[in-house]
Order: sequence, then structure tokens, then C-alpha cells
Amino acid sequence: MNGDAAVNYYERIQKSIDYMEDNLEYDIKVEEIAKEAYMSVSSFHRIFFAITGYRVKEYLINRRIGKSSEELKMNQTKVIDIAMKYAYDSVDAFSRIFKKVTGHTPSSCAKGMYQYKFERMNVMENYFEMDEQGMLEQYPDIKVLKNLPQMRVAYYCFYGKDPESGAFSEMKKWVQANGVDYRNENYRIFGYNAPDTDASAEEYGYEVCVTIPEDMEVTDEKIKTKTLHGGLYAVVSIEPKEDLGEEIMLGWKRFSKWLEGSKYVYGEAQWLEEHLGFGDDFEHLGGVDLYMPIAVKPKLEEIEMIEEEIEPFTVATYTATGRGAEEKARKYMFKWLMEQGIDLADENVRIFAFYNFEQINKPGYFYKLYIKIAEDMDITDSKIEKEVFQGGMYLKNHVKYKVNGPSWFNFIQSIEQSKIYSFGLQPFMEEYLITKTIIDSETEIIQHMPVTKEISM
Repeated sequence: MNGDAAVNYYERIQKSIDYMEDNLEYDIKVEEIAKEAYMSVSSFHRIFFAITGYRVKEYLINRRIGKSSEELKMNQTKVIDIAMKYAYDSVDAFSRIFKKVTGHTPSSCAKGMYQYKFERMNVMENYFEMDEQGMLEQYPDIKVLKNLPQMRVAYYCFYGKDPESGAFSEMKKWVQANGVDYRNENYRIFGYNAPDTDASAEEYGYEVCVTIPEDMEVTDEKIKTKTLHGGLYAVVSIEPKEDLGEEIMLGWKRFSKWLEGSKYVYGEAQWLEEHLGFGDDFEHLGGVDLYMPIAVKPKLEEIEMIEEEIEPFTVATYTATGRGAEEKARKYMFKWLMEQGIDLADENVRIFAFYNFEQINKPGYFYKLYIKIAEDMDITDSKIEKEVFQGGMYLKNHVKYKVNGPSWFNFIQSIEQSKIYSFGLQPFMEEYLITKTIIDSETEIIQHMPVTKEISM
């Protein structure tokens, strides 16, 4: 592929539309159009339909008939001349297509009795927000998709050390067993880290899903169905490369940098990786489009900040380090809780976490878990420490675990913009509102941001 291949798939489809527009008067083949989009014919059919809602030949015919109708009415051009101009072999062939599309004959259009309109499609204008010029120049590869539609999907989640391979392997069995034509334009294939797992752990979950029709029944007990809710997304394309995983990771990091200077914040929908281009045996051959959910950055006065003063209290703590520290800390601490007969449903029991998030997946990463305990409780486990959490002034924000990371990012930005608060020196705290030893995507969390109040002069 040449340098133009760095654009996303929406831009490629626009290039194909532009090519068709320039060649409406010629007998062009789908293979030629797909080449303009830097796609295989099968991928092009699928992506074109997904983005435009039309099959390629259907769109081409509609544009030709739309132009023909306009010229017949405005210029009083003869039907035979129009037929020849738009690459039809005969007047009869042209008239049949014209009536099939419009329900009217070309002659009725020529007499001014009817005009069929089918405007040239502008994918970028229809689907994307226009960013500020400075951001466009700095991040030309990142586009803002106005509305990704919601999609019903069949999905499978695999947990393990190589969950992507495991999830794709299981979906392959289902796809082949059910005769799903995954290279047809009606299907799209997405993947993402399971919302209830930590990708920094040694073992985590990865879900692969295939879009399916609303009326399609899925009977396989391993394959589940759900709806992926759409909305506002930032999109970037990752081209097929030898180390695709590394490129995907860099793409996600690029999103974070872009977000810092944009007018958006993280959204609460599902992060998505759309896998493009598959072979006969469901092997992934193409690139990946990354979709990051976003929302328009709220004005500072629209952000609800709930202030609280936390009094000191006694805690039992356990700290784990390195990759998978969250999983290790929770597993050990939850086991200790049960051994001590501590009931998480007791309103006096609180569970918090503190960690150096900027070091996630790095050797220096730590994750410290706190359990509020009675001041006179004795701790005999040498790995569990007893200390006093000093408390202080905090602002709190109530969210679900599935949007925990993005919410912290947005929370930090709001403090940076504030004229009332600045960051305090005490640790931030992430409180899990649980009654059982389970933390998943739907777990309710209170984010406690340490602050001090600015003194007005």
C-alpha cells in the first residue's frame, strides 16, 4: 500500500465514492473501485455497505439515475443520448433500470412530470465532526465520528494468557458451524478487552463479537448476544504490520495525547477494535480501526463536585506490585477477609485502593488495597499491615468500574481547570461499593480526589 493507506476506512470509502463520481459515464468494475479504496473486493463490499447503507452497484446505479433524471428534466436531453452517456447498451436497458429505481419512465421525467434525486454522498461530512485546524494538523489520522450506530452482536469472551487467540478460535467455530458469511457486507467484527478484567494482569479476558441481524437466533450455549451502544467516537486506523499488537497499543496512547488538547473527554461507551479483512479460514489479514468513546468536554460550571472531609480511621492494607498487581492484591485480601469473618455487607466496612496509575504495566507499578477495620483489631498475618488512614479534604465522584479509567482522567482535568480547588498531597482513593468479594464492570465506585481549597484574596 502507498502513503494514502494511512487514512481510516471512512476516508477510503469517500475516495471510492469520488472515483465513481468521476467515472459515472464509464463502464467501471467493482474491482477498480475497490482498488481506489485500497481494499480487497470482499472487504470493500462489506465496509461500503456498513458505512453508506448501499451496496456498491446499487449506489452507482442510483447516482447515474439521479444525474440522468436531472439532465432529462433540465436540459431536455434525448433519452437515447442519456442512455449512451451513462454507459447503458440500449435505451430499453436504461429505461428498465430507470423505472425500477424511480417507478417512472425516463420520458415522464423529460416532460417535467417527475424528477428523481439521489445526491452524491459525502461520508466525511455526514459522519465526522470537523476538529479545530490546529488539532487536524497535529493529528490528521484521528477523526471524530458523529454517531456510531448501536449494533446487535454475537460474542464470546475467552479468559487466559492469550485471550485474543482463544476468543477468535471459539468464534471461528460458531461462524463456520452456522454458515455466517462474515465477509459479506452485513457483518462487522469487533474485539475488546473484557470490561470485568484487568488487561495488565497475566491472565485477562478478551471478547470477540460479530454483528448479527436483529431477528437472528443464536442457540449455541457458549455464544451470547448483546447490544453494543453507539454514540460519539474518535477513530484511528492501524494498518496491517508485522507487530500489529504493538501498533494498536501505540494507537491507544495516541488517542490519550490527542484528548488532552481536544474539546472532548472520555465517553462511557465500549472501547472497540474493529478487525478488517479476513481470509477463507477466518484468519485476520487486514488492519484494525480503533474506536474510542468520547463526549464533549463539559464546562467547568457543569461539573458536579461533591466536597467531603474524611476523618482518620484504622485500616488493614496489602500491597502487590508488578503486572497483575490488582488481581494479586484483591485475591489475597479477599481471602484474608473471609478468614477474619469480616462481612463486606456491614456498613462500617469500607474497601479502598490506591495505586500509581502512571506506572501500569511497568516494573515499578504497585496497587495497595485498604480495608477499614476496628481500631483494636489484632492482625497476625505478616503480609497485612495495620495503619491509620489520615483522611483530609476530598471531592468525590460516583461511577461504574467499566468507566473508571476515563472518569479519573476527566476528574483530573476538572481539577486542573478549577479556580476553587487544587490537588492535595494525600493519596487519591478508589472506593468499591461491594457486598461480596467480586469487582466487575458494573461495580459501583466512589472516586475520592484529594484537594485543597484556593484562598481567595
